Amino acid sequence: MMTEKNLVVKINTALSNKPFFVKITDPDMSIDRIFNEAITTLQNTGEPLKSQQLDQLYKQHQIFNNGKLVKKGHLFKELERNEQVVGDQTVEVAEIDLVTSHSGGL
Repeated sequence: MMTEKNLVVKINTALSNKPFFVKITDPDMSIDRIFNEAITTLQNTGEPLKSQQLDQLYKQHQIFNNGKLVKKGHLFKELERNEQVVGDQTVEVAEIDLVTSHSGGL
């Protein structure tokens, strides 16, 4: 039996210890579109404050995927992902961290 692949973006923010999870259908979606859909979904599910927070965070923070800076035009398929099997479904999870400023060493 072929398992169905689900694509998920996990968005970590400094404001909350609870990440946002966004299920997407197209690996060619840009990060910009993924965030726009997450923000719209929050608005439509009766969470306008979370929606506003995520919108502000997205505008003001840098985006990292697995410690690497990514641009808003990057596509989901270009992100590093972890594959997990949940029940009979394979889930590909790309984890994104929103960071205000990044200070790194060598």
